[in-house]
Amino acid sequence: MSKKYSIILGIVFSAITVIMRLIPHPWNFTPIGALFLFSGFYLPKKWIWLPLASLAISDVIIGSYQWQVMMAVYGTYAITMFASRSIRGHDISNVLMMSIGSALLFFFITNFSHWMWFGGYSHDLSGLAQAYVAGIPFFRNSLLGYAFYSCVFFAIKEIISIKINAVNVIKGIVI
Repeated sequence: MSKKYSIILGIVFSAITVIMRLIPHPWNFTPIGALFLFSGFYLPKKWIWLPLASLAISDVIIGSYQWQVMMAVYGTYAITMFASRSIRGHDISNVLMMSIGSALLFFFITNFSHWMWFGGYSHDLSGLAQAYVAGIPFFRNSLLGYAFYSCVFFAIKEIISIKINAVNVIKGIVI
């Protein structure tokens, strides 16, 4: 698939992600993590700002939260994107493992950040454990969102690639 089609898909997936974050959904079951994985894996370097823009646009509409926690969220997604970019060109069978790893990374970093900066928990190991336990229901939905939407985004890209290649082969035979 050409760069042009990857960019178009990235834009479409970004729009879907913003919409999915704005409509009612189970907590943390959104395609935002999958968008960062997809973008790192397929988008050209000058387009990797696209998922960050989608996150920022939807955050402006939803509302912001404590800046330290926001930095942890944005930083975690950036790590996800660059980790995905590092396996670019490899077999996409790693996508499910990247989804699981990214969801775990998001869980540990953002819950630590919430414990550290947002309050509500004592600043000791007991408070940190409470913060992680409180985040488990959100983790389940995050993990499912990462895995489900990653499979959908990457499958759509592969299906379109197959169709484009088939059309090009047919054109080559006809010409």
